[in-house]
Amino acid sequence: MQSLVNRIERALRIDDDASAESIMRIRAAWAIGATFAVTQFANMFVLWANYHRWTYDHTVTVICITIVSGLVALIRWRKNPTFYAAAYSALMLAGIMGSALPDRTGVNSALVPFIALGPIMCGFMAGRTGAIAFFVAGAAVLCFLYQVSLSHPPLMASGDFARETNRFAQGLFALGLSTVISILVSARSYLFLSELSDAADRARKAEVAKSAFLATISHELRTPLNGVIGLADSLARAGIPEAEQRLAKTIGRSGQGMLRILNDLLDLSKIEAGKFAIDPHPVSPLELVRQVVDTWRETAHAKGLSISGDCIGEVPDVVLADGLRVSQILQNFVSNAVKFTDAGGITVTASAMIQPNGRCLLAFRVKDTGRGVPDQLVERIFERFEQGGAGIARRYGGTGLGLPICRDLAALMGGSVGVERTGTDGTTFLLALTVGVPQPLQREPALAADRTSKLRVLVADDNEVNRLVLGEYLRSLGVDADFAADGAACVALAERARYDLILIDKEMPVLTGLEASRAIRDGNGPSMASLIVLVTGDAGDADHDRILRAGVDERIIKPVSRDAIEALFRRMVDSSEAA
Repeated sequence: MQSLVNRIERALRIDDDASAESIMRIRAAWAIGATFAVTQFANMFVLWANYHRWTYDHTVTVICITIVSGLVALIRWRKNPTFYAAAYSALMLAGIMGSALPDRTGVNSALVPFIALGPIMCGFMAGRTGAIAFFVAGAAVLCFLYQVSLSHPPLMASGDFARETNRFAQGLFALGLSTVISILVSARSYLFLSELSDAADRARKAEVAKSAFLATISHELRTPLNGVIGLADSLARAGIPEAEQRLAKTIGRSGQGMLRILNDLLDLSKIEAGKFAIDPHPVSPLELVRQVVDTWRETAHAKGLSISGDCIGEVPDVVLADGLRVSQILQNFVSNAVKFTDAGGITVTASAMIQPNGRCLLAFRVKDTGRGVPDQLVERIFERFEQGGAGIARRYGGTGLGLPICRDLAALMGGSVGVERTGTDGTTFLLALTVGVPQPLQREPALAADRTSKLRVLVADDNEVNRLVLGEYLRSLGVDADFAADGAACVALAERARYDLILIDKEMPVLTGLEASRAIRDGNGPSMASLIVLVTGDAGDADHDRILRAGVDERIIKPVSRDAIEALFRRMVDSSEAA
């Protein structure tokens, strides 16, 4: 049925982008006309069954169907609901009088009851004014037909007009009642529709404003974080004394902590907007556990806590899951365990149960020896901005978003999270997922420097710290790069030399990253076909189409990690060797 409606409205050129009220009013115009034409066509067979011949009523019906069909077709070019309300009203009143006058039946005509439909019809097409206007016109027609009945009485006792008077009074009553119903129902319906449309418009504007705000905040925070985390990582790899290494790693962990808060806010926004995508791929459960434990080992040891992780029982070497999101959930569990445990340790485990259909029920558990979660707070801690009380928030900090996001992420992956057990001797958090089991994962060898040393790379970023970070990463991979401090300088360098890769910041002076990318693609320089990767602090998808139109091949979200650059080079080298 909906597909039929869509085809009709496409044929009538009804604009989907018009306001909801306009669409509903013009939809009422064609729907009422089409319904009238169909019912009157069926009525012709009823008339034939009654009279067994072509009658005057048949002729009137054919004329009405033709006129109404023409009005419906006219909607393709004329979109004025008030015009159609007036046209249908005139046709209805003319049809009633045309049926009542030839035989001088007056208010006794069989079509008179249809007059009660007029105010409702006009109310939906032209609003309250249309309904009242039809009431006035309809009442005038009833008065005229009543006068016709009085002037041409039927063969009965002289002066007996009780039936005519009763019909006239009932007609006025029905006409008035339908007018009141039309005003109360149709007018209020359109008022509610208008309010809903306004609310939806405000919500869309608020969503756009929120997306713009988050994009700006993301860029402004990720840019300095890129320097903090990147340089701390480079220092830790530089062979400095152990004491300085600890300081560098502490700086890096602090930056990662701030990055997690930022990512939580962005993830929450994506989940609320229904734009969060899950990417299942082959991952190793054991590697996920070990990576999480390694990430938190030094922090746990700094508090005097032990931390370990392993697989229990037979766990597949590789499963199909979104490793990034599984790791994000486990990271959050371990973060809370370290935060709320003062003595003892934390254990991260993975276990599995192969199901008859070949899929695997995978369970990750994070067990600590902390204070436990009070029973009355077990459900609340999975609600947004809840941390189990103001005292906990003041003492331990945090946003109260971690566990709610874990719950949402698990649900998106078809799994669940929860508190498996809790008490004064500690708490166990559980992540349960049903995953596929693919072929074993092939471990990639480290990328050899001699495979990347011949690559020519251009880095364009107006932030000196960002250029320094990317330069350190590139040198560690055996790559020397050229640098540009704005978009125009980037375009100039790309026009003079051929680069295999151009890493270009999105927000730069003179020319933005997107403008510079488009200029390189549209030019005739030796780098017009180079791989262009946009480096941006905006993790949202609002600019996806603009990025593609600018000729960008890929994007990397700040803070940029060395692993991300290495993975990019690996794809480039593998692609060139395959060619």
